[in-house]
Amino acid sequence: MKSLRVLRIVLWALVLVAGAGAAYLFLSARNAPVDAGPAVYATPFTLIDQDGNEVTEADFLGKPSAWFYGFTHCPDVCPTTLSEMSALLEALGPDADRLQAVFVSVDPERDDVATMKDYVEYFDDRIVGLTGSLEDVSAMAKARYIFFEKVPLDGGDYTMEHSASVHLADAGGSFFGTLDGEEPFDTRLQKLRRLIE
Repeated sequence: MKSLRVLRIVLWALVLVAGAGAAYLFLSARNAPVDAGPAVYATPFTLIDQDGNEVTEADFLGKPSAWFYGFTHCPDVCPTTLSEMSALLEALGPDADRLQAVFVSVDPERDDVATMKDYVEYFDDRIVGLTGSLEDVSAMAKARYIFFEKVPLDGGDYTMEHSASVHLADAGGSFFGTLDGEEPFDTRLQKLRRLIE
């Protein structure tokens, strides 16, 4: 009988130790910094901003950033996303200065510098618009795993299919996560706050 009682005590002690260990691991994982992915946002590129200035990846390092890839002739996703980005910047208040918001055209054939300037400034003058040659945009997109494709339409016109998420990068150019348009606004805002902390 005595050995059975000792065995029960030992088993309970093991359960308590295992539970404490699991709790420690859980809390440590919750409080640990986000494990940044590869620094694909530090991959070299050269494009032109909406003011006609040549920019490279170095101009966007040292500060967290939110990147969206689209085109100015987009009927729905792009204007919605840029409107929501403007609202997120507004909600961040003064902390918005700690984030770079960037819109890259995947349709440089139509999106020249002047078009990009008018487009991004319509939504928020804190959003940087980038364009360039199709070759340069394609190289950047490939390095960042961004999909886009030209789709012919009837009558000789075309549209663009493209990745729709906003991609987040930390100050070192490492992939941090995405903002999805289906997520609640507060969820996206909290992601940005974690990014700029």
